[in-house]
Amino acid sequence: MVSVAERPGAEVVHFRMTSALDTVTRAVVADEPCYVLAELNLPSRSGKSKSRFQVLRIVRDDRLVTAYVYLGPARTFKADQLVIPGGQVENGKGIAWHTVAELQEYADKMRSNPLYRETEPSDLQTAFQNMVEEKKRRRRNQSSFGPAGQLVRS
Repeated sequence: MVSVAERPGAEVVHFRMTSALDTVTRAVVADEPCYVLAELNLPSRSGKSKSRFQVLRIVRDDRLVTAYVYLGPARTFKADQLVIPGGQVENGKGIAWHTVAELQEYADKMRSNPLYRETEPSDLQTAFQNMVEEKKRRRRNQSSFGPAGQLVRS
């Protein structure tokens, strides 16, 4: 007989964040319900560099346990860190909708996609130089307009 916590859509009856953080496991089974998957750059064992880990919050015996899966040195990953929810909390009960395998497959797809940025990072050095030049112009009551930046008044 399969208990409620052993299949997707399982309810975590005694869900509490403080008690869930205390339990860590080494064994991960692909068909276990997974509440969340996160890929994070965390300090390595030596503490001198960063490593990429998959942090899985898995439902076992109506409790959440945490598994850390080592993926390799963080510098080898071009993809950003990510968090994929696999469940939700309703009326104080946690519900896991996805399995470990489903979330890992989705993470693999996200990692293989090219990086997408809505906005490019600003060039702070150029912005600072423009600000300094603008301050000089304001002190002299000068303005510049147009494509060639012609001096309008002096």
